[in-house]
Amino acid sequence: MVKLNKNYWLFGVFFLLYFFIWAACTMFLSLWLTNVGGLSSTKTGIIFSAISIAAICYQPFFGILADKLGLKKNLLWFFIFLLVFIGPFFIYVFPALLKTNIILAAIVGGAYLGAIFNGGVGAIEAYIEKVSHANHFEYGRVRVFGNIGAATSTFVTGHLFNTNPHLVFWISTIAAILLAVIFSFAKMDESSSEAVQHQNEQSVPKGSTLALFKNKKFWFFTLYVLGVGCVYDVYDQQFPVYFTHFFSSADKGTEIFGNLVTLQIFLEAIVMILAPFIINKIGAKNALIYAGFIMSFRILGSSFADGPVAISLLKLMHAAEVPILLVAVFKYISANFDMRLSATIYLIGFQFSKQVGSIFLSTIAGNMYDTVGFKSAYLLLGSVAFIFTVISMFTLAGKSKSAAENVSVKRAS
Repeated sequence: MVKLNKNYWLFGVFFLLYFFIWAACTMFLSLWLTNVGGLSSTKTGIIFSAISIAAICYQPFFGILADKLGLKKNLLWFFIFLLVFIGPFFIYVFPALLKTNIILAAIVGGAYLGAIFNGGVGAIEAYIEKVSHANHFEYGRVRVFGNIGAATSTFVTGHLFNTNPHLVFWISTIAAILLAVIFSFAKMDESSSEAVQHQNEQSVPKGSTLALFKNKKFWFFTLYVLGVGCVYDVYDQQFPVYFTHFFSSADKGTEIFGNLVTLQIFLEAIVMILAPFIINKIGAKNALIYAGFIMSFRILGSSFADGPVAISLLKLMHAAEVPILLVAVFKYISANFDMRLSATIYLIGFQFSKQVGSIFLSTIAGNMYDTVGFKSAYLLLGSVAFIFTVISMFTLAGKSKSAAENVSVKRAS
């Protein structure tokens, strides 16, 4: 029990610090690229596309490697090492590249940010989800700390962004160093680690990863991710820029956006605590459909928003679906696929698929913002997400494992 509590709190703080860094560096990235880099919406879309391209190159490799390593810490140490340099990168390297050559900036920025955030987050989440199984606590409850970290970060960076953004990035480097210290105290119980490794060897025969691509349920899951999750992520990329248009000045809009996101993420933490209970009641498939309709409504609603209050309420709707989506994805994978391939399925079927779609959609959406405007672009994106949510009602699978497998999954969680 002591070890269980120790790992729960250690990985809770790990999530807190990691998402603190992520939120600090990416929540206002579109604004930072516009203000510091002087980029148009189209060029900003190119940067986001580059991050997505890099991420898709990493994710299949990270997923397979994560499943092979089990509870070994090597891969997470690699991410932490890279995170320590986040401050110098944003202060000295990235701005110089943006002013010199947008393509070079996209390549370097995409490779670095794609590894530590978009590409690496799936491996980190999958690792801690494995830890939750080995230590018998709900993943959703430890993931709450990530929401708290992101909320704290947004509150801090929302105020610092307009005055001294360099402080934001130095604070992120300090947080990465603390992350290394915390992770060094995390010790896996040898019997749990050996059990996970033994299960991997027993139930993942050669060729099992390739066999996923012959699985109809895998492709229908990927269809949902592309048509709903990917479209929503692309919508959210430059939403901060759109949000500031509803206020008298960009600085005022940025400050309010930061405060609003802080509230939103604290609301997410509350929903995240309840998410495992809700999803166990309604089922993972229904939870994914619910999240899809909320995402569709928010995108479409943004197209018709006519003032600061309306757009702010729509922003807060993010808290009603993201926690459900994150937990439901893992539970859907547990219910419908081999648990020993959980990291591979999560990184390829969920993270990888979203990034592939973002490569094309980010630049297209950025161009639409410059040409037809945000409202028209959001109307189209929202309609696409809604259509794919309806399709997924008929294509996503319900819980289909055998009774024996279900018992095993419940015991593990």
